[in-house]
Amino acid sequence: MNLHSINQKHTYKWIILFIATFSQTCATFVTYGMGPLAAFYQKQYSLSQFETGLIVSAVNIGPIFSMLIFGNLMDKYGEKWVVGIGSILLGINVLTAYTTDRYVLLLIILTFVGIWYGTAQPGGSSAIIKWFPNKHRGLAMGIRQTGIPIGGALASAFLPYFFYRYGLSSAILAQAIMAILGGSIFLIFYKDQTMNKNPKEQYRFMEKINKIKNNSELYPVFFIGITMVSLQLIIVAHLMSYLTNTLQISLNLSGVLLSLSLVGGMFGRIILAWLSDTIFKGNRSRPLQLTIWLTVVTIVCLVFFSTSIPIWLISLLCFLLGFLGIGWFSLFIVLISEKSNPDFIGLTVSFALTLNQIFIVISPSLFGILVDYFKSYKIPFFLLALFIFIGGIWLRVTERKSFKSQDVSVSTKN
Repeated sequence: MNLHSINQKHTYKWIILFIATFSQTCATFVTYGMGPLAAFYQKQYSLSQFETGLIVSAVNIGPIFSMLIFGNLMDKYGEKWVVGIGSILLGINVLTAYTTDRYVLLLIILTFVGIWYGTAQPGGSSAIIKWFPNKHRGLAMGIRQTGIPIGGALASAFLPYFFYRYGLSSAILAQAIMAILGGSIFLIFYKDQTMNKNPKEQYRFMEKINKIKNNSELYPVFFIGITMVSLQLIIVAHLMSYLTNTLQISLNLSGVLLSLSLVGGMFGRIILAWLSDTIFKGNRSRPLQLTIWLTVVTIVCLVFFSTSIPIWLISLLCFLLGFLGIGWFSLFIVLISEKSNPDFIGLTVSFALTLNQIFIVISPSLFGILVDYFKSYKIPFFLLALFIFIGGIWLRVTERKSFKSQDVSVSTKN
C-alpha cells in the first residue's frame, strides 16, 4: 500500500465516522421520536396511559428479535447493505403508519420499525471498530454514540412543531424522510472493510453463538451492560419523579435537572471514551471500572444524602449521574468489540445489545414496582447500586485472572 492510499484511508475513516453518526441520528429520530409521537396519538385517538405506553414498548421490543440476525449478516456481508437497507426499510415502515388509524395495526407496524432499527446500533459500532485503530477508537465510538441523544433531541424539538402546525401525518412523514435519508447516505458513501478474515474458518450461526457463550471474559461485560443500561433507563423514566416526590423539587426544576443529566451523558460518551484512548492508552476496562465505582458513589450521595444538601450540589450530582450512568456506553461497546472474535464482531455486539434491550424494556417498570412495594426509592436505588458494584468487581477479578494466565503463558514460552 503506497503513501497516497494510506493518507486516503486515514482521511476517509473520519468520513465514515460522520456517516455512521448521521445514520444513527436519523434512525434514533424515529425510535426516540416515538415518545412525543405516543403523546400525539393519545391526544388524537383518546388512548389510555397503558395504550400510550405500548406504543413506545412496541418499538423497543422489535430489536430483541432482530439484532442477532443482522449482526451475523454484517459479519458475513459487511455493514453497507445491512445498515443502509435496514434504515430505508425503517422509514418505509414508518410511512405505513401514515396510512392507518387502527391501534392494533399501529402496534404491529411499530414492532417492525423496531426490528429494522436493530441494524443501526451494531452496524455503526462494527463500522467504527473496523475503520479506526486502537488509539482513536474510543473517541470515534464516543462521537458516534452522540447520534443517539442528538436524534432524540431533534425529535423532541421538531416533531411537536410539525404536529401542532400540520398535524400527526406530517410528524410521521418527517420521521420517514429522516430514516430514508440516513439509509441512503450510508448506502452511497460507506465502504465495507474486511478485518482479519480467514476464509478457512467459516462458522455456522449456532457455532458462533456457542463461541460467544464460551468466552468467559465477556460475561462480566455483559452483566455490566444490563445493570448500567437499567440505570440509564431508570434515569430517564424515574429521576424526575424521585426529585419531585422525595426531594420536593418543583416539576419544572426536576425537568431541568433531568435535561442536565442527559447533557452530562452526551459529554460522558465522548470524554470517557477519549480518556480511554489517551490517559489509559487504549485500555477500556480500567476507565469502565472507575466509571462504575463513581456511579455507585453518585447514586448513594443523591439518594441517601440529598435531603440535606443545597440545590447546586443536587444539580452537580444529577449531571454526574448522567455523565457516568449514560456516558459509560461507548466504553462498553468498544470493550465488547475488542474482546470479540475478529470474525464475528457484529454478532457479538448484537448479542450484548440484545441482552441490554431486554432490560431496556423491563427495568423501568420493574424499578417502579419495587418503589411501590417498598413505598420508598431508597431500597430500589440501593439494590441497583449493589448490582452495578458487583459488575465492577466481577470485571476486575476476570481481568486479573486473564493477566495472570497471560503472564504464566509468556513465562512458559520463555
